[in-house]
Amino acid sequence: MRKLLPPAIVTVLACVTAATGLAAGSTTVDHFSFTKAEEVCGFSGTVAAQGTTVVRDTGDGTYFENMRFSGVFTADNGRQVSVSWAGPQKQTSPPVIDEQAGTVTIMSTDGGLFQKLSLPGGPTLLRDAGPVTFVDVYEYTGDPNNPVGDLISETLMGLHGPHPDLESGFSLFCDVLGPYLQGP
Repeated sequence: MRKLLPPAIVTVLACVTAATGLAAGSTTVDHFSFTKAEEVCGFSGTVAAQGTTVVRDTGDGTYFENMRFSGVFTADNGRQVSVSWAGPQKQTSPPVIDEQAGTVTIMSTDGGLFQKLSLPGGPTLLRDAGPVTFVDVYEYTGDPNNPVGDLISETLMGLHGPHPDLESGFSLFCDVLGPYLQGP
């Protein structure tokens, strides 16, 4: 399910933004929708999702992004769950390249609704909301124009608001979702 979680998508978007070399001050808007087969917490099924991302290069080596995502996972047994998130993310400083260590460090702060897991038309099962800062360390590719390689580590700082899934290391997501998808 981590493929559907905000940190994964935000990290991918941050890497894509850095790799595409947006012109200083430029803004890109992407509307997306997709349906694909997926395995979530050990259950096979289909994800149908849609959303919008707006990414602005701030001109100082950082970016500002606002994203809205909503999706429904339908397990092969017919059980469904909705996943959504919305809000801003701001890279707080340009990527820090440490050639000697072979790393690139990127710090960003997310706000808004970080993640909401609910039954379609029903109650909320899990919700993470409020500001949180991520310090992500990546392998340095050796190319200063496209420096970000594979993720090495991620540290969370400054969690404000309810963040039960983040605080659990994303293990709570499947702990909550698994029994529901299993059914009676």
